[in-house]
Parts: sequence; C-alpha cells; structure tokens
Amino acid sequence: MSFFNNIHFFHGKTAHNATSFRVDPRTKILALLLTNTLVMGRGPFLLALVCAVLLFPLLASAVPLRKVCIWFTWTFLWAGVYMCAPLLWVGWIPTLTAGLGFWFTRFSVCAGAAWYLISSTQVAHLIAALSALKIPQFFIIPLAVMLRFLPSLSVELHNIHDAMRLRGIDVSPHKIMRHPIRTAEYILVPLLTSTTRMADELSASALLRGLGRKGPHTSRITLRCSLGDIYILCGLCVLVIFYFYGWELNV
Repeated sequence: MSFFNNIHFFHGKTAHNATSFRVDPRTKILALLLTNTLVMGRGPFLLALVCAVLLFPLLASAVPLRKVCIWFTWTFLWAGVYMCAPLLWVGWIPTLTAGLGFWFTRFSVCAGAAWYLISSTQVAHLIAALSALKIPQFFIIPLAVMLRFLPSLSVELHNIHDAMRLRGIDVSPHKIMRHPIRTAEYILVPLLTSTTRMADELSASALLRGLGRKGPHTSRITLRCSLGDIYILCGLCVLVIFYFYGWELNV
C-alpha cells in the first residue's frame, strides 16, 4: 500500500468524532494564535485554566479521551503546584517550584491548542484554508510537507522500536544513554533510511498534485462555518474578557 494511503490525522472513532465536530481551519488558526497571545501574555493565571477547560471538549472530539485526560490532569497538576507550593514552606525552593508550575501550566495549554489544530485538521483542508487567506505558496508547501512528515516519522520510530524488541534488543532509555553508538546502529541508521524513502515519496506526491505549479490553484474542498466555529469564537470572547477583566488567583 502506498505511503500516503497510510497517512491520516484521523483513525477509527477519532475520525468519526472529528468529522461530526467539523471546524473551519481558519477558525482553528485564529484560536491558536489568540490563545497563545492571551495565555502567554500578562493576563490572570485563571485565564490559562479557563482555556484548558474550553479546550477539553475540542480535544476530546479529535483525540482519544484517555490522552486528553492525561493532558488535562498534567495541566492542572502544574497549576496545583503553582498554587500550593508557597503554602507548604518558605524559601527559594518553593518559589522556584511555583515558578515552574506557573509557566508549565501556560505552556501545556498552548501545546493543547496546537495539538487540537494538528490532530483535527487534514492537510488538504489546511492548504485550502491558507490559500483562501492568500498565504504565499512558499510558506504553505513546506508547512504541508512537515505536517505529513511528522506523523510518519512517529510511526517509523514505533515500528523500529517493535522490531528491536522482537529481536531481543533492549532499547530502554538507560540502555540508550549507556550505549549511544549501539543506539545509532540500531535506531538512527534504519530511521535515516526510512526518512530518505519518505522524502522521495513526499516529493513525488507534491509533483503529482501540482503544488509547484505557478498560478492559481483550484480546490474541491468547501470551507464553511458550523456550530464548532461558533463554540470556538464564543470561547475566544470569554478568554478576551478574562484577559482584561478576569479575577486573579491570590497565591
């Protein structure tokens, strides 16, 4: 089977859920940019927690629920560290710990917004959305290639890991650190071979689809707003209100 027939951002139930909660990619891009601006800005810390709560149903529609729960727990765990560390004892250690909790919470929320965009958006829809926004082709094509390449790289790493285990080779993290040359032999060499093959197939696919052709390109994809777009836009309005008038957590 062809390489591109195995590349999907949706699998099984995830594909069905993502399709039933369709959102215009332009709305997702706006949400990602605005979320990063607000969460990483000078707004109240509670803003990051509100954003995480609003992101939960979006991620649950595109990613397996178990992974979403892990992300949600991780985010609020760091939030708890930020709020509780200064209350337990006094000194520079709780101050440093609270600072880590403060920033890791915000980084986790921004990563969740990017995760939703990547997991719920097919490359063809993203190309159509960026083309509708009049983004230059020299930016769209590398981005599309990267989004197709990264999931395939993850699959190849998983396959190499399974192949090593079947051969009785220990590829645990401490073994990798103790034997870096052996790691290069068992993992990096087959990975480089696979990436070379993937790069050739990506180039051939790009040529067949006419991505390098000059002039306007046509698309069979119709971009339209839906209830998902209304939910995201309302959520962004809530975040903007919290940014300017939100309550701060007194820690």
